[in-house]
Amino acid sequence: MAIQFTGLASGLDTQSIIKNLMKVERTRVDVVEKNKVLAEWKKEAWSSVNAKLYSFYKEELFSFKSAGSYSKKKLTSSNEGMVSVNTSSGAIRGSHSIEIINMAKGSFLTGDPLTGVTATTTAGEMMTFTNPDTKSLNISLDGGITTQQITIEASDTMANITSKIKDLGLDLNVSYDTSFNRLFLSSTKTGNGVELQVTGDDEVLDGLGFVAGNRSGTIGNDAAFIYNGTNLTSATNEVTVNGLSFNILGEGGSSTVSVTQDTEAIYDSVKKFITKYNELMLEMDGKVSADSARSFKPLTSDEKAAMSEDDIKLWEEKIKVSLLRRDDTLTSIMSGMRNTLTLSSGVDTTGFTYRNLSSLGIVTGSYTEKGVLHIEGDEDNSLHSVKENKLRKAIDEDPDAVMKLFTSLGDKLYNDMSMRMRSSTLNSAFTFFNDKTMDKQIRDFDTKISELEIRLSSIEDRYYKQFTAMEQAMQQSNSTSNWLTQQLGGL
Repeated sequence: MAIQFTGLASGLDTQSIIKNLMKVERTRVDVVEKNKVLAEWKKEAWSSVNAKLYSFYKEELFSFKSAGSYSKKKLTSSNEGMVSVNTSSGAIRGSHSIEIINMAKGSFLTGDPLTGVTATTTAGEMMTFTNPDTKSLNISLDGGITTQQITIEASDTMANITSKIKDLGLDLNVSYDTSFNRLFLSSTKTGNGVELQVTGDDEVLDGLGFVAGNRSGTIGNDAAFIYNGTNLTSATNEVTVNGLSFNILGEGGSSTVSVTQDTEAIYDSVKKFITKYNELMLEMDGKVSADSARSFKPLTSDEKAAMSEDDIKLWEEKIKVSLLRRDDTLTSIMSGMRNTLTLSSGVDTTGFTYRNLSSLGIVTGSYTEKGVLHIEGDEDNSLHSVKENKLRKAIDEDPDAVMKLFTSLGDKLYNDMSMRMRSSTLNSAFTFFNDKTMDKQIRDFDTKISELEIRLSSIEDRYYKQFTAMEQAMQQSNSTSNWLTQQLGGL
C-alpha cells in the first residue's frame, strides 16, 4: 500500500480512525481463524488417540486373540551341558529322554608349518612364478565331487589368499595363524559326506603347507542320538523332533527334557492386555468427560501480546483438554470395547466352560472407575488382592478353556476395530476418526480466510478513498472561505 498522508485539512488522525474501523471489520476473520485453529487442534487430539488405539489393536489385542499366546511352553533340560532346549510352542507336554551317542561334526584340514611366512608374505616368496604366470587352488567340501577354484598371483599376500578362499562363499572357515604358522580350514557344515579336500599344482599346495598326504581333511558325520528309545540321526547339532527343538552340546551323556505349560507367561500376557486396556479406557474417558471450555477460544496475536507465556499455555491447555468432550465417535468406541469384554456382547459362548470374564475373576469395579477391569487375587491389585485368583487357577487347570473364551472375545473386538478403521470417503485406512472430513474443513477455513482478507483489503481501500474525498472537500471549503475573507477585507 502506498504511503497515506491524511488529516491535512481536517486535522483528524484518519490513519488511526481507519485502523480502529478495520479492527471491527477483522473480527470476522478472527472468528474463522479461531475456528480453524480449533479444527487443527481437534485433529491433533484425535491423531494422538488414534495412534494409541491402533497400537493396542496390533499389539496387545492381537496377542490376546491369538491362540499361540496360550500355547506357551516351559522347557527344562536336566543336563544343560549335554542338551540345551529352545523355546518351542509345538513341543509335546511331558518328559523327553535324549541320549547322545555322538555329535554332528564337520571336516577339518590344517596345513603344515610354514617357516618364516607371515600374513604379508607374498605368493611369489612362497612359490615360483613366471611373469605373468598365475596359479590356482581347488577346494572341495564333498571329497572332490564338486570343487571351486581361486586364482593366485605372485603379488597376493597370505592375507589376500585367505580372503579369496572366503569369497568363494563356501560353508568354510579359513585363517592363517601366525602363532603356529599354519593355514587352518574347517567346514561350518556338518554331517555325513562332508570332507575338505584341496587339489592343484604340487608347488602351490606345498607352498601353502598342504604337502602330499595332507590334502584331505577329517570326514564329517551325522549326530546320533536316542530319543525316547528310538535311534535317530541329524546332519546338524540343532535338532527338532516331535515338536521339540534342542541343541546337542556334548556326547556320551543323556538328558531328560521336561515340557510343561508356561502358565506364568500366559497369565502375564493376559495381565498385560488388561493393564493396557485400562490405560486406554481411562484416557478416553478423561477426554469425553472433560470439563467444558466453551467460553475459551484460541487467542489472536493481539490477545497473546497482552498475556504472559504461562497464561497463554494454561489458556490453550484448557481448550485442548476439552476438544473431545462428549465426542460421539470416541464414546461409541469405548462402549463397543466395554460391551464386548465385560458382557461378551456379540460372542456366542454357549457350551463354553467360561462364558465371560467375570467367571475367570476378571471384574469391573464401581461406576466411578469407568469400566476398568480388575483381576481378583492379583498381588498388584490392592483392591482385590485378598480374593481367590480364579484366572491363575483356570490357566493351571484348563488353559484350553481359558484360551477359547479369550480368543473368541479378542476376535470379536479385533474385527469390530478393523471395521471401524476401514477406508471411506470420511476417513483414511487404519483411522478411527473422520480425518478426511477434518482436512476438508480446515481447507474450507483457509479458503474463507483468503476471501475475507480480500474483502478487508477492499474495505480498507474504500475507507481511505472516503476520507480522502472528505479531506479534499474540506480543503476546497477552506480555500473558498479564505477567498471570501480576502474579498470582504478589501471593502
